[in-house]
Amino acid sequence: MRLYLWPHRLLYVGPGLNARMHRHHAAQVCWGLGGRLRLKGGPQGEWEELNGFFVPPDRPHAFDASGSTVAMLYLESECAEFASLQTRIGSCDGSAAFEPPPVAAESLRALVVDGGSIDAADSTCVSWLGLDGTDPGARGRDPRIAQALALLSAQIDRPVRLQTLAGALNVSPSWLSHRFAEDTGVPLRRYVVWLRLRRAVESVLQGASWTEAAHAVGFSDSAHLSRSFRDTFGIAPSSLFRRGDQISICFAN
Repeated sequence: MRLYLWPHRLLYVGPGLNARMHRHHAAQVCWGLGGRLRLKGGPQGEWEELNGFFVPPDRPHAFDASGSTVAMLYLESECAEFASLQTRIGSCDGSAAFEPPPVAAESLRALVVDGGSIDAADSTCVSWLGLDGTDPGARGRDPRIAQALALLSAQIDRPVRLQTLAGALNVSPSWLSHRFAEDTGVPLRRYVVWLRLRRAVESVLQGASWTEAAHAVGFSDSAHLSRSFRDTFGIAPSSLFRRGDQISICFAN
């Protein structure tokens, strides 16, 4: 079981899950590497068998991937990649069949068998989604945004306010809000949640309880942390970390 996390997406490769009817703010792309999947699009929908599927954000759905090895990608709905994906596939009111191109399929199989670096997984995701691989910050990150990232990293256990952060950088809140999303590909508030989740997961892997990890990074309790994880990535942390000794986790820097 392998897990790759970026500020705007999560990639899981491993044993398939069985998920009852639910919805989440992340878009979901899933592909079965060892067997077909079953998907139900909405409470009144019919079960259908697919090799892979796409579910838009906030759409109720259930799926059964038990007995199969799967790759599941959860994509933050406010990020630049999702906007590009929407442009490529057009409007989609419900779930739809969605399979990776051959090159991405082989890369996903390699991640399952041999693992891979966060960079290899990143390239695989870009290929899977059919994007051009352009990094939002590739043209050169504004030094004030780099400073903002450093401040957030050092103070993530405290409340984060846009106006306070903008004042520390001597810029306007509107400039910071716009430029942060432009340079990182994700809004400031979503980046803050992701950074807190990352720190919490790292703490749990080092032996902390979920409650201890939640309090250490500014969540009110473990339930708040769990809700934030599911809202961001579309999957509950308990379903991933119940077999902590079998999971390999890579974070983007």
